[in-house]
Amino acid sequence: MAVSVSYPGVYIQEVPSGARAIAGVPTAIGAFVGYTARGPVDEARQIFSYADFERLFGGLHVDSDLSYAVQHFFLNGGGTCWIVRVAENAAAATVSMETTGGAVTLTADASSEGVWGNALLLAVDYDTADPVNSFNLTVDEIGERNGRLVSVRSETHRNLSMNDRAATYAVDAVNAASDLVELTDADLPGTLAGTSTSSVTLADGDVAALTEDTRRLNVSVDGGPSTEIRLFDGANDLATVDDLRQRIEDRVNAIDGVTGFTCTNNAGVLTGTSGDPGRRSSVVFRNAASQNAAAVLGLGVVNGGREIAGARETRPAASGTTGDRIPDFSAVAIALNDPVTVNLVALDAAGAVSGAVIDTLTHQLNPIPASMGEARAQVQAALAASPEAAFSGATVDIVDDTFVVRPGTSVPGLAFTFTGAGADALGLTGGAAAPDDTFFANIAAYQPGVGQSSAAQVAGLLGSDGIPPTTGTFYTGSRAAKTGMYALEDADLFNIFAIPGIPDVAVLAEAIVYCEERRAMIIVDIDPNVDTLDEARDWVNDGANSSLKSTNSAAYFPRIRLADPLQNGRLRSFPNSGLLAGLWARTDGARGVWKAPAGIDAGLNGVQALDYVLSDPENGVLNPLGLNCLRTFPVFGTVSWGARTLVGADARTSEWKYIPVRRTALFIEESLYRGTQFAVFEPNDEPLWAQIRLAVGSFMNNLFRQGAFQGAKPSDAYFVRCDSTTTTQADIDLGIVNIHVGFAPLKPAEFVVISIQQIAGQSPA
Repeated sequence: MAVSVSYPGVYIQEVPSGARAIAGVPTAIGAFVGYTARGPVDEARQIFSYADFERLFGGLHVDSDLSYAVQHFFLNGGGTCWIVRVAENAAAATVSMETTGGAVTLTADASSEGVWGNALLLAVDYDTADPVNSFNLTVDEIGERNGRLVSVRSETHRNLSMNDRAATYAVDAVNAASDLVELTDADLPGTLAGTSTSSVTLADGDVAALTEDTRRLNVSVDGGPSTEIRLFDGANDLATVDDLRQRIEDRVNAIDGVTGFTCTNNAGVLTGTSGDPGRRSSVVFRNAASQNAAAVLGLGVVNGGREIAGARETRPAASGTTGDRIPDFSAVAIALNDPVTVNLVALDAAGAVSGAVIDTLTHQLNPIPASMGEARAQVQAALAASPEAAFSGATVDIVDDTFVVRPGTSVPGLAFTFTGAGADALGLTGGAAAPDDTFFANIAAYQPGVGQSSAAQVAGLLGSDGIPPTTGTFYTGSRAAKTGMYALEDADLFNIFAIPGIPDVAVLAEAIVYCEERRAMIIVDIDPNVDTLDEARDWVNDGANSSLKSTNSAAYFPRIRLADPLQNGRLRSFPNSGLLAGLWARTDGARGVWKAPAGIDAGLNGVQALDYVLSDPENGVLNPLGLNCLRTFPVFGTVSWGARTLVGADARTSEWKYIPVRRTALFIEESLYRGTQFAVFEPNDEPLWAQIRLAVGSFMNNLFRQGAFQGAKPSDAYFVRCDSTTTTQADIDLGIVNIHVGFAPLKPAEFVVISIQQIAGQSPA
C-alpha cells in the first residue's frame, strides 16, 4: 500500500517482493487402521517410533496384524505414521467418586479403552494451598516390574476446585493435562453458602479503637470483583462489635450484584455469609491497598481467617481416614499409653465395616505428644515398623489441623478404622467433640474398572480391550462421526495407507476411494489363502476384485515370513503392507519419491522366507497383470521385484502404470495444492499469474535439478502455464485462475535387454 504523505520529509515503506516459495510435502507418512492391544479407539494418533507405538498402543499382540505391520514399517525405514485403533466391544475403565455426603460428584474414565485402565489408582487429598476448599488428584498406572507391582506412570493434578468458574476447575484442568484419565462432572448444585470467619475474638473496645488508618476492607462475594468498602466515613462512629457487624453487612450488600449477604457476631467472632448458596458461592476478604482493617479484624486467609467456599461440599472424599479437625491441640486430653488401634477393614457402600477386621495394629502413645506433629510421628513410626504392607506403606499427614491416615496402596480397596482412647483424642474415631466435624473413613485409593462400591467409591465399568472387529464397518467407520478410517480426517497429511491383514474387498474399495480423495496410495493385502501362483493369478484377474484396480492402489505377492517374538521366534506368515510401506519410505528418503521402490537395493529387512518362492517365468506371469512380486536372490536376499499399480497390467496401457510415476504426480499435486493457497482472493490478472508462474516454476525446477524428471533441460522436463491463454475473461468473471503444469516422469527400467553378438570372420583393419 502506498505511503500517505502529510509532512515534508523522507518516508520509508516496505514493498513485498511478490516471490512465493512452494515447499514439497513429505511423501512417506504412513497411516494404518486396525486392531491393537490398547489405545484410544477411533482416534488418529501420530507416532514417530515403534517405542511410541508400544507406549500408546501396547506393542505386539497375537491378534493384531497392525501391531506387526507397524513394527515392520519402522524396521524397514519408516519414520512417522498415523495409527487408528478399531476394536469391537472395547470399553474404558471407569469409577465414580462421592462427596463425604454420599453424592456422586466426579466420574473418572481411563483416557482410552482397554484393560490397562483397570490398573489405575486414583488418590484424593486435601494437602493443597487452600486445604479447606481445594484438592489434589494423583493418578498412578500400576504395572509389574521384576516381579513387583510398581507405578509405571504417575501424574498429580494440584489445587483443583469444583467451582466451574475457577481457573483450576477440576474437569478442565485434569482433562487438559492428563494422559491417563478424563473426568466428568455430575453437576451437583451444592447447598453450602460461602463463608469467611475471623481469626480473632473482638471486643467492643477493639471496634471503638479503629481509626482512619484501619477503616477499609477488600471483599469479593461469589467470585465477583474485589471491591473496597469503608467501615466509616470521617471519624469512627462504631462503638460495638454488633455495630461493626451491621456496617459490614450493609456496605457489602450495597456492592453492585451482591444481595442477601449476612454478617453475624458469635461472641466476638465475625462470620460473613453469601446470600447465594451453591458451588460458586464464596466470601473472600483481602487486605485493602491502604487503611487496611482486615489485619486488625482477622478477616481473610492471609490474616488467619477461615474461608469456606460452596464448592467445598462437592469435592470428592479424600482417600484414607480423615479425622476430626483439632484447631487447638492444647485442649486435647491424652493420658500416657493411651492406645491408638488401627484396624484394616473392608467398607461397604454405606461406609460401614463389612465383615471381620482383616488385621490390627496397636500403638500406645508414649510419651504424651505435645503437638499434632509429635502425635503424627509416633503413629507413623508404629505403622512403618509393621510387617503388613498395608500398615508399613501407610502415610500419616496433618492437613488443615486434621489427621489423615491412608493405607498403603497395596490394598487400594481397603480402609483404616480406629479404636482406643488415643485414637479418640486424635479425632480418628469420629467421636471426638470438635468444632468442625470432618471425620470420614474412605478406601486407600479409587480403582477404575475393578473397584467395588465402597465408602466414597462407586463401582464403574470394567475396562476391556475388545476383540478384533468381526465386520468391515469397524474399519470403514463413519465420516460424519470420524470413526474407523475416517478418524484420519484429523490427520493433516498421509501418503501411504494400509489396513493390515484385511482382504475384504468392500472395505478396501471404500479405502481406495478415500485415498484417491486424500492423494495417498494404498497397499492392498491380498487374501492369506492366496499362496500359489495359480491362486495369485486368479485373484488379480477375478472380476470381483475389479473395484481394487485403482491408480492409487498396489499389491504384492507372496506374503512374508518373519520370526514372531510372541511365538519364541518361530517363523510366521504376515501381511506385507507394513513392511512395503517402510520400504517406500526408505526409498523416498534415499533416492526420492520418483525412484521405484524395487530392485536389488530394495531389501526387505527382517524377512527370513516367503510363503511362495517364485521363479523367473512365474514372475513373468504376474508382473504383466500388475501384481508386484517379492523375490529371494542369492547375495541380495529378499527384495521387492515389482513397481506397478493395480492398473499396471499391460493390457490396460495406463499412464499410471508405475508406482513411482503415480506417487510423483500425487506429491506434485499435494505440494501445489498447499503452496498456491496464497492466490485465493488475489486480483486475477497478470501480476498474480506472474507470481504463480514464478512460484510453481521454481518448485518444478528444483525437482528437475534433483533428477525427478526426464529431459536434459528444463523445457524438456516440465512446463508451467498461467496466463491469458489458460485463463480467459469468462474464467476471470467466474473467479477462476487456471494453472497448467506438465512433467515428463521417470519410468523404471523393468526389462534390461543385453544383446550378445559373436565377432567372427572380421577382416583386420
